[in-house]
Amino acid sequence: MSRLHLGALIATGAVAALISTGCSTTSGTPAPAAASTGTTTSASAAAPALDGAKVGSAVADAAKQAKAVHVRGTVSEGGNLNLDLQLNPDSASGTVVQDGLEIPVLRVGDKYYFRFSQSLIEKAGLPASVGKLLKDKWVPSTSQVGAGIGDAFKQFLDYKTFTDNTVGELKSATFTGGEPTTSGGVPAQTFTSPDGTATVAAADPHYLLRMQDPKSGTLEFSDWDKPTTVAEPKAAEIYSGPGA
Repeated sequence: MSRLHLGALIATGAVAALISTGCSTTSGTPAPAAASTGTTTSASAAAPALDGAKVGSAVADAAKQAKAVHVRGTVSEGGNLNLDLQLNPDSASGTVVQDGLEIPVLRVGDKYYFRFSQSLIEKAGLPASVGKLLKDKWVPSTSQVGAGIGDAFKQFLDYKTFTDNTVGELKSATFTGGEPTTSGGVPAQTFTSPDGTATVAAADPHYLLRMQDPKSGTLEFSDWDKPTTVAEPKAAEIYSGPGA
């Protein structure tokens, strides 16, 4: 049904890139970025039922028409990966946690920021002297020590790319059912495919609210088409040590 497994591969590769960068240079980066939470979309309780045959195209079209979304969930393929991301047209913020390894991230335009948490410093095996310089500092992708990290992360810090690789993949899926339910207070329907379930807003636009694959994990989508403002870190919060 979905490509939750793709999300896992992308994120796992990004985590590996961060650790590799941290080990090979005087750097690395990630830090918490706020991801907005909240309800998803408004829907009428009397909304007409969505036919299972139209679910895939309906959620894909709704995602294409929107500009932002808040994604939360767990991908359990090749380890446990927790995502909490606010994706906007040209920015993003949030946190990726892989098997307890916390990686907060920011994106502003074409620049990506990562701040080394204590868990990442320890995982990368950085000397105490280096870890002290990096801890709680944002490292931009434009710096020497951050080179290549942006490429590893941008596939899931870009609204269009992320939704194409998740919601967009449902376009070719076959769904049945349509049991009425609610998600975040929004009237919805739950559809079933051979790979899992999809909970969809009952009213147009039919935003995807939840996708679940028993083998891969669950992603929840809220605040569709509600972009937030993501500011660049203050100068004092940006890494300025060797390789900056």
